[in-house]
Amino acid sequence: MPLVILFIKAPEYGRVKTRLVPAFGKAMTLSLYRCFVETTLARLDAFAPLRIAYSPEKKKNVIKEWLSESHEMRPQRGGDVGKRMENALTDAFSEGHAKAVIIGGDIPDLPVGLIDEAFQALTTFDTVFVPVSDGGYCLVGARKGALLTPLFEGMRWSHHSVMAETIKRAKAHNISLRCLAGWQDIDTPDDFLAFARRQESRDDCPALFRKAARILSDNEDYPRDDAHEHADADEAPHP
Repeated sequence: MPLVILFIKAPEYGRVKTRLVPAFGKAMTLSLYRCFVETTLARLDAFAPLRIAYSPEKKKNVIKEWLSESHEMRPQRGGDVGKRMENALTDAFSEGHAKAVIIGGDIPDLPVGLIDEAFQALTTFDTVFVPVSDGGYCLVGARKGALLTPLFEGMRWSHHSVMAETIKRAKAHNISLRCLAGWQDIDTPDDFLAFARRQESRDDCPALFRKAARILSDNEDYPRDDAHEHADADEAPHP
């Protein structure tokens, strides 16, 4: 049975989505992050089973209090995001899942159709990815038996060449790989504004998202950060 694994980080003041803090402040950024994850979970209702992989391990009670125990929860294991993803996928396969995909909690409008497409791709390909514009990816999937270590081990994360390097490694190790249509994650204020504009016509767009978008629209001098070296890797399977 296919498994969806959602990578999230404990909702701690000043420690999530840190590149949004200069524009929104720590309190609103924390609220936005919580809303990102909750919105993502609501969109994933159609997928079962669903596993939440959280970090850090010592925040288990915080995560359970926030999201209840209605979802299976596991701590992320590994020294860097690559090892954590490899372990999450390997665990899924050892438990009998033939296919698994990992997505992050900071892409609340990732089309569910892309997740369906990812599972379909894994019928033919060893691995599947959804790239993002900063050179990383926001979804990674694999099928049982796929060679994973070369794709994750020793990778320079939080860098604009992650997807390109992943493709290069896959070719070198004869790992079949499918890249789906790209999507947008939310790391910077500009990312958030683009996301909010995609949501503005939706009746179910949370009021918090609209409020945050107004803050940016009313303050065109908000801090901009075009570097791709500081993303919150515990939250998502990309730099």
